[in-house]
Amino acid sequence: MVDTIGLGPIALKSVEVQVLSSAQNKDIIPIMKLTVKEIKNNTAHVEAVLTKAEVASEKEHAVDELISTVTVKGFRQGKAPKSIAAEHVDPDKLSNHILSHVLNNVVTNALKENKYRLLGRPVLENIDSKENKGWVIKISLPLFPEINVENYQKLFSKTKSKGAKPKTEEEKVEKIYQTLLDNIKVEIPESVVEEEVNYSLERLEAQAKTLNLTLENYLKAVKKTIDQVKSEYSKRAEESIKLDLILLEIAKIEKIDTTTQEVEEVAKTGGVPENQLGQLKTIINRRKTIEILLKLC
Repeated sequence: MVDTIGLGPIALKSVEVQVLSSAQNKDIIPIMKLTVKEIKNNTAHVEAVLTKAEVASEKEHAVDELISTVTVKGFRQGKAPKSIAAEHVDPDKLSNHILSHVLNNVVTNALKENKYRLLGRPVLENIDSKENKGWVIKISLPLFPEINVENYQKLFSKTKSKGAKPKTEEEKVEKIYQTLLDNIKVEIPESVVEEEVNYSLERLEAQAKTLNLTLENYLKAVKKTIDQVKSEYSKRAEESIKLDLILLEIAKIEKIDTTTQEVEEVAKTGGVPENQLGQLKTIINRRKTIEILLKLC
């Protein structure tokens, strides 16, 4: 796709949509027109319309940021006059820089205006640009689902009398998971599941490489097709995400929260690096939640 204000090719796949922190978003002003076209399966489909003047303004802003990295013969890096340096800015970098900034604004404003909570990575669906007009951007936002777990204790009183009683803790935990999945409705956005499936396929491909095999040859060796593997990964990912969200909601009801001191003590014992303390806290909270559920079995 080529835009109509001299930006060159717009490489949609190379643009990563990120949500900036509030500290980075102080200059974001909701000047564009945003419309939520549809919310389906906990995915908000948003359309943003930017005028030609707004896109041109974004281009000017991007040029100002990029010229500091440009080296022009006869000038030190970043010291050439803007009118000269602008001619040496890489067109692809300029296009992607503009898109990145615009998309960040679209996502941030959509979340702020509608009070949405993102569950996964926003997905850029389309950018339409026409001569003498601005841009029409379509983006989908995977949202946190609403989960009702207020009466979760009753689920386990019903299952106590059904079937063989699990003996080991592992069997009890499996029964807890199945009970939660069978009785608590959670709709997970497709894009979130797809993202997890893609991560799993990347790991599988890396595993195949360690055996000096391509992914295709590895699948032949285990007698599976790529579609079968994707289906298995999809089911596993959806169940895993559902369980994580359900347990998170139960933890909120039970007011489970691990202190910084607790996390640091466990990290010290287990040799967990500082950059993984947030993940460790989540794991500890999950374990505490499961311990509460085990008492109900």
